Order: sequence, then C-alpha cells, then structure tokens
Amino acid sequence: MHRRFVVLLLLPFLGCGGAPELTTDSEAISSHGGRRGETIALTGPVYYPEGIAAARNGTLYVGSIGTGAIVRIPSGSSTPEIFVQPRASFGNYGMAVDTPRGLLWVCTYDDTLIPAQPAALTAYALGTGEVAASYVMPGPDGFCNDVVVDHQGNVYATDAFANTVVRLRQGASDLETWATSPLFSAPPYTITLNGLVFDRGEHRLYVVRSDTGTLFSIPVNLDGSAGEPVAIPVDGPLELPDGIERVGPHTLLVVENGGRVSLLELSEGQAARTVLAEGLSTPTTAALADGSAWVVEAQFAAETPVVPFRLVRVPLGQQRAGE
Repeated sequence: MHRRFVVLLLLPFLGCGGAPELTTDSEAISSHGGRRGETIALTGPVYYPEGIAAARNGTLYVGSIGTGAIVRIPSGSSTPEIFVQPRASFGNYGMAVDTPRGLLWVCTYDDTLIPAQPAALTAYALGTGEVAASYVMPGPDGFCNDVVVDHQGNVYATDAFANTVVRLRQGASDLETWATSPLFSAPPYTITLNGLVFDRGEHRLYVVRSDTGTLFSIPVNLDGSAGEPVAIPVDGPLELPDGIERVGPHTLLVVENGGRVSLLELSEGQAARTVLAEGLSTPTTAALADGSAWVVEAQFAAETPVVPFRLVRVPLGQQRAGE
C-alpha cells in the first residue's frame, strides 16, 4: 500500500462526512452558489489539495497529493498557475514561504522510494519552482506533515509517524530530531503530530496532535534546544486538528478535519475556543492573507468529491491576521 494515502483511508472511519454545507459567522454572502464567504477553484478532478502557504504579498501556494503538483495564485488573483509540475506517486503536504531565503518549504512524500525513507523536507526556489534542496527525514519510515520557519531561518517540521518534531538548523545539511516526548507516543502509522506554528514573541512552538485533538506548547530554550512539551487544555474538543496558524498575540487558528475552523485565545495555560466556520469537507489547513484565512477543502472523506476542489475564505473580523 502507498502509505502516504493512509490519511485518506482513515478519515472515513473517524467521523468525517462528505461535502456538507458550509456555514460561517460572517454575514457576507458571495456569488458562489449562495454560500457564505468567497472561494477559489482549483482545477483538475483529482487534485486533492492538502497544504497551503501565503507569501507576504498575499500570493498563495497550494500543494496536491493527487497529482504531485503545486499551484501559485498571485496576489489579487483567483486564477491558479502551475508552480511545480505534476509528478506521479508524489504528494505535497505542509508548506511554508521563506521570503528572506527565497524558498518554499514543503513536506513531500515519494512513493517510488519505498522501502527507503519516502518522506522529505523539500525547498523550492520561489523564482523558478525548481528544487533548491531536499532533506530526508530521520529514521527509516517517516511522514513529514507540516513545516514552519522561525525568524532566524531555522526550519521545523512534524513527523507524524515518528511522533517527533525535527529541525533543520540554519546552515545545517541534515535534519535532526528536535523534540520528542512520551506525550507524543502512539501505535505505528498513527497520524499524530500535525500542524505547527512558531510564536516569536513567546519564543515557542505550538503543535497539534491529530489523533487525540491535543494542543501542545514547546518552548525554545536559549541554546535552541526544545523545552518540555506542555498540553494546553481547550474548552471544547478539537476534532482531528490539522493546520494551525498564529493570528495575533496569544491567538491561534486551528483547522479541524472534522469540518470546522476554530479560533483559540490563549490565557493562563488554557485555550478558549470560538468556532469561525463549520460544515467544510475535510478541511486540512489554512493560510492567512487579505485579512482572512484561506482554508483548503481536501474532501478526503467524500465518496465522490465535488469538483473543482476549492479554497474557502473565512473572514477573521477584528482579528489581526498574521500579526
């Protein structure tokens, strides 16, 4: 079995339905079938989008696990254009734009490499879409799930099969295991650690665990090493949390595969939750641009996906997107 599709096989058994109606707390009605919010269509019947990232100018990048392609949607445009050509048996997952170094970091999975390690952290040149570098995940069999870059140029990624956070230290040539904990342990091939985000003000990473719905805080010590992970209670269960973004000070956006997009306000070691949107078809992650969260509807659990696949705009209201 091609193990990168384990997520597609598991989701129907975890309570995710197919293509329900979208509702949000916004009063803005678009022209897209009477649904709330705006959408961007992604061409192709098997695109199956998974990861998304936004550049500072609002340009969006969206990766596919169905075709191996990555599209770019220029700022102010709703028309995708090919950034990385399709590639058979290849999947693109979490993504992060690294403007200072001119790179797009992408968690990739290459089925053709099995039984060798199929998972890697790949850097594409923003100017050309060409591969600039690729770093194999530590261990024999991993799953690079999401990626984030800190203000010093260190790159962090979750390994959802090894139950770890790995790091590419600025200037290094190999990935290293950065954070591990008994709190992350799980049976083999369980999708565990998923979305992560760096909070420069707090000098820590936040990461979600999909199978348990847990939000963790991992301090970054002065020497760059990982502090002890701490679970943060949320006042409402997160259902298969996936992508996570920092919206503002002490405020996180979490995309839940169960169909919701939630805002988490952090205070005194706890998180107060507000649901911003629900009824999406297996949303995976989001990118912040235009004062909104552009949410990927992956439709992994849909028996027959509705095409074209789409991005859904979820307004953030008074929240300060990406502050």
